[in-house]
Amino acid sequence: MRPKLKLDELNKALLITCGVCYLLSFVLSRYAAASTLFRLLFAAAAIFLGVRLFARNPAARNNENMKFLAIVTAVKEFFHKPSQGTGSARRPASTASSGGLLDKWKQQWHEYRTYRYLICPQCSQRLRVPRGKGKIRVTCTKCRNQFVAKS
Repeated sequence: MRPKLKLDELNKALLITCGVCYLLSFVLSRYAAASTLFRLLFAAAAIFLGVRLFARNPAARNNENMKFLAIVTAVKEFFHKPSQGTGSARRPASTASSGGLLDKWKQQWHEYRTYRYLICPQCSQRLRVPRGKGKIRVTCTKCRNQFVAKS
């Protein structure tokens, strides 16, 4: 009986790695050391992929895949952490999301026409006020300092 060929996430990553290493070995063929390195990486990834595809112990392959997914998830969470800065970089709780600094910038860009961001002169808290209201009295939500600013 032939074993089932299962293309899980680890096998997909190995297949992509094989393709990238194969292409890089040709692109860098002028440089013997780099080309040889990528050919060796290609061979190692291809052998590991073949072993995983034709293995007869699906439980062990599933455990390997779960470990790989745990590592990938940890790396993704590391790069998508919400910003943990001081009060000046913190978003209001009503607009918080699971993203990081890039999400904050995207949110501010989309709100650029309707809101203006101010900095409290006393505690450096970032405050959001509506645009086009003229001079307004702003009360800081952190230190309760009041100041006049143009919106």
